[in-house]
Formats: sequence, structure tokens, C-alpha cells
Amino acid sequence: MSRRRPDRAFAAAVLAAYLPVALFAISHHEMWRDELHCWLVARDSATLLDVVGARVYDGQPPLWYWLLWLVQRVSSAPLAMQIVHVALAAAVVWVFASRAPFGRPVRALFPFGYFLAYEYVALSRCYGLALLLVLLLCVNHRGRFARPWHTALLLVLLGLTATVATVVTIAYTATLAIDAIDLARRRRPGALRALVPIAAAGAACLGAAVCTWPPADSTVAHVGWPTALPDDTALTRLLVALVPIPHNDFFFWNSSALMWWEPFRAVAAWFALAAGLWVVFVLSSHRSAAILFALGSLGLWVLFAFVYGGDVRHHGFYWVLLLMGAWLAAEERPAGDLRARAARATLALVLVAHVAGTPIALYWDARYVFSSGGRAADVLRREGLADAPLVAEVDYPATAVLGQLGPRAWAFSPRTGRRFSFVRWTRDRKWEPSDAQALGYAARFGAERGRDAVLLMNRPLLPDLVDGRRVVRVAELYDSMIEEENFYIYRVARR
Repeated sequence: MSRRRPDRAFAAAVLAAYLPVALFAISHHEMWRDELHCWLVARDSATLLDVVGARVYDGQPPLWYWLLWLVQRVSSAPLAMQIVHVALAAAVVWVFASRAPFGRPVRALFPFGYFLAYEYVALSRCYGLALLLVLLLCVNHRGRFARPWHTALLLVLLGLTATVATVVTIAYTATLAIDAIDLARRRRPGALRALVPIAAAGAACLGAAVCTWPPADSTVAHVGWPTALPDDTALTRLLVALVPIPHNDFFFWNSSALMWWEPFRAVAAWFALAAGLWVVFVLSSHRSAAILFALGSLGLWVLFAFVYGGDVRHHGFYWVLLLMGAWLAAEERPAGDLRARAARATLALVLVAHVAGTPIALYWDARYVFSSGGRAADVLRREGLADAPLVAEVDYPATAVLGQLGPRAWAFSPRTGRRFSFVRWTRDRKWEPSDAQALGYAARFGAERGRDAVLLMNRPLLPDLVDGRRVVRVAELYDSMIEEENFYIYRVARR
């Protein structure tokens, strides 16, 4: 089958239609703590090596943090991260619309599905970057052994982008190894060249594992021999990825309309198993495509079942595996092949379901406040408290405020007594101070600095503690979709 010529005129038209959607999504989204946590890790790391050490409690490889570190050499405003994220999403759309081996209807649907029009563009995280690298791997697939260093670079970058992307990297590398063995058995050229990307990918995945391995005092998921039965909802996350239609209400995010329906939940695992087997079957006309999806899906199931349950953005990598498999199969099989046609039809139906989920996400995120972090930062600036000694209880929601308060914003935690901007997930954070203890800490903290302190809470203080003199209520912001990121701001007189 001859190589497709890039469909640039069509891609330009699709991109022109997509950009207003992307800009609407990100401009109506208030950044939350996960987005700004990564930004703050990069902000407060002097070197790229420091970035690796700073994010050791996060359970994620470092590539996205490194990219943000480079962005901050240009701008200290979090808006720069959003601009880069939209640019990455636009690149994803361009690559797919111009190079994917599918008909124009499928290439036109792709950008307007739930992940591309909301999850991987509005929320500035590493997953859009991972998807771009996946599509570049697909474009490169025919020349994977002819250009081994190019393949190796893409696999290294993908493996270091996100834990779910590392799983995809392992699955794709397995297909390379099988193809290389087949080439060697048939004495065809390319078998030795295949060792370059295989070795590079292996090193990258090992590096990702080392980077994500939690320290002994970490409270993030630890990897070890299972001591309990697997999460019985892990398999159903395949359905969430293939049909990402949120529940249509205020709490739409990370929800599934399918799983919300109680009668369906009882049989959802069987439907998920059938969907997975169907995808393997329709991809089986191309060995690498079927192996890629099967191994990758197994790896994701292990991750979600035994290590970390994940959210919709993580589960979306089942869909990414389907996308890769369908791409590889479409490039190698004639259009008339029955299973190849079924694979195209399956992808088209999945994309229709994705598009159905987009209006729900865009509507609710635009209508209501996702996180009050930005609003809390605005209140502090407006009240002249942006430079006041800041105490945060609880610590991790405060990241949504600190990331937007300025390049030198810090807070102190009553739980640990430490200064922080991003949170290190250590066991000593588990102590939960009472309201009176948090106030006492803030009063002493302000006295040490000769200035009244600001206490940032994500719950209201007990009313009898707010006397209007020693403890003054500054603002209450309590209508966020992210419940933990409702903020209550108090000025506490120093002792």
C-alpha cells in the first residue's frame, strides 16, 4: 500500500474549525491543583535535575515538568502553560487530520470528541503531549526500522511523559520486538536496526519506573505483590474510554453516564470484556495492531486494578490504543478486507460517542466554576494580602491558589510546619489539626513575622471562632465543582 500524501488543505480546514472550540474550552476553565502543581514543581526547581527530585512523590515521569521548566524560562505566568497546551492540541489535530489513513468523516470527527475538545485541551496536563507523540509514532510506523533513531527518540519521549504512556510504550516496543524476530527468521534487513528503538525504549521505561517509584515515606500508591483482590471496576474503565459521555449535571467531571445507570453497572464488566475482545478481533487482520491493543489494554488493567484506579483522563488511553491499532491496521490492509472495514467502523462509532460527550463537558465547565483557586488569588490581591504570611489548611488544595498568586508565592502548613508551594505527599501530612490548632498556628506564625497572617481553608471555621476582631472573615468561595477547592479566607491577628 503506498504512503498517503498529507491532506494539508483538509487539515487546515479542520484545524480552523477546532481552534475556536479549544480556545472556548480553555478560556472557560479555571485551572485546578493538578495543573498548577506541575507548574509549581517547575517554578521552584533551579535545574532540570532538580525537577526530577521535586516530583518524586507524584508517581509520574518527568517530561511534562521539564517542558514547563523550559516554558518558565520565557514566562512566569501560568497562562503560558495554557498557550503551550493549546498548541500541542492543535498539533495533534493537524497530524491526525493530515496524515491518518482514514476517510475524511473520521478525520473530521476526531478533534471534536470529549478528549480532544475538553479533557486533553482544557486541562493543562501531560496527556495531550503523550497523544501527540503517539500519533507521530503512527506516522513513523512504516519507517520504524528504516529510521531507527527517529523511532527511538519518539519512544523515549513517550515513555517519559506519563505512567499510562509508559504502558503504551511497552506495548508498542513489544510489537517491534516481535517484528524484529520475524525479520531475523526470514533473513530480511532491519532486524539489527530494530535493536536501537527497542533498547532505547527499554531504557526509557526503566528510567520512568525509577522516577515514579515512590519514596519510603510516600502516601502515593506503592507497587508490590497484591495483598487484595483487584479493583472490580478496572475492566469497566475500557467502556468509559470508548464511550466518554459524562453524567449531565454539575458533577459531570470524571463521571460516566453509562456507569451512572445502576442496571447497566451490574453487567458493565461483561460488556467491557466483549468490547475488548471485539477490538482485538477487528484488529487481528494486522498482527502488530492486535498485539499492541491487547498488551496495552492488559497493562492498563493491571495499573488500574492493582496500583492506581485513575480518572477518565487516564482511562482514555484505552481509546489511544484503539486509535493506534486502527491506524496501523488501516495502513497495511486493503480497504476491502472485512476486519479492516470493521475496525474503521468501530473507530467511527467510538468517535461519534466521543462527540456526544463534548457538549456536556463544555457546557458545565463554562457555566460554573471548576476551581476557586484563581478567584481566591484575586481576592488576596484585591485586599492587599497577596504578600501577607500565608497559612494553608489543608495544604494540597492551596496549590490552586499559590500557582496563580505570583512567582514567589508560598504558604506554610500547620500539619508539617514546612513552607510549600507544591505538596510532597509524605506520611507526616496525615495529622489533621483542629480549627483552633490551625488558628493558633497562624497567630504564632504572624507574630514571628510581625504581621497579621492569612489563613486559607477549604472548609469554613466554626462560627464561634470568627469574632471579627482577632479572626476576620475575608471571603468565602464555595461554589466550585472541585469540592476541595472551595476556599475560605481569614485574617488572623498576630499574637
